[in-house]
Amino acid sequence: MKLALLSAALSTVLLSGVCAHAQEAGVFDKWLNERSPTCVPVSEFKTVSTVIELTPEQFQFVRVLYVALPPLSRTLPPGDKAVMANSGDAVMLALVADGQACARFLAPDFITAMVIQVGMGETGHIGTPAAYHLFVERPAAE
Repeated sequence: MKLALLSAALSTVLLSGVCAHAQEAGVFDKWLNERSPTCVPVSEFKTVSTVIELTPEQFQFVRVLYVALPPLSRTLPPGDKAVMANSGDAVMLALVADGQACARFLAPDFITAMVIQVGMGETGHIGTPAAYHLFVERPAAE
């Protein structure tokens, strides 16, 4: 039962991120729309963004997110590592094999924050409310 609720909640969260794609993809749109090629060399991302190779733990996290995105995949996506491409406020995550990104998606702020937390080795604790915090210093409210 708990797994079903978690799956439903994750799907809802991920769907909201997918809907944001059309408005916020920016420079990544040409690799995220219906007309984009199946696989794209990571070197192409580097021409318009900063590309960071993710840790093995982050790769597994991104792979699970990709599988959960609609339409749900019944197979593991191609790739043996993951990258995060940043351009302005847009972040694209990609699974990579042999320098080619064949599984890509736009990452909203809260997903980006979770990927960073996974990379830092952070874990949730029982009793801690689910929330995300951007890693940006914000001015205190007066």
